[in-house]
Amino acid sequence: MMTFSQKIEFLQSFPELNKKELPDGRVNFYYANSRKQGKVIVRELYPPTGNGYLCGRYMSDFKVDARGWINIRDVGKEQLRTMVLAAISSMSK
Repeated sequence: MMTFSQKIEFLQSFPELNKKELPDGRVNFYYANSRKQGKVIVRELYPPTGNGYLCGRYMSDFKVDARGWINIRDVGKEQLRTMVLAAISSMSK
């Protein structure tokens, strides 16, 4: 499991993602080149737990909640990399 800080650092390694800090300490990451409705890839990344959600509404390979999001609280680095790349790809079509 990755910490909040590790997830922030990892997500910032993707040049196509833009970070936005929210007033309550949470962090969102946007994909500006999205061709789909909405540009948020990761939302509500929350310190100190690292809980947050990844946009999965355009992906069929992952289990998503009723709103189309994937909880990333207990996700490891390689799994998160796979998920982020899949989300970027799905929002680029």
